[in-house]
Amino acid sequence: MAGFFNFFLAHFGDSAEPELVHWIKERLDQILGPSPWALVGIIGFFIFAIPISIMTVYLMESSRRAAEERSTKIKRDTDINDK
Repeated sequence: MAGFFNFFLAHFGDSAEPELVHWIKERLDQILGPSPWALVGIIGFFIFAIPISIMTVYLMESSRRAAEERSTKIKRDTDINDK
């Protein structure tokens, strides 16, 4: 098992392959332009959009669940009053 880790560490010493990182950076510069603020804006949008979407779905589900509980309680109360 130690041989596998030594093989892995010998071939992946860098955190990323420099040629691949350079290629990705060139493609992003072609798409977004040379301004780094465009990339910062896109990444920032996703950083904020993910938790906001999770909170939105949670609030929608909790309000739906509360409305369902209210309708069940009203139905149960009317059934008790009918008897």
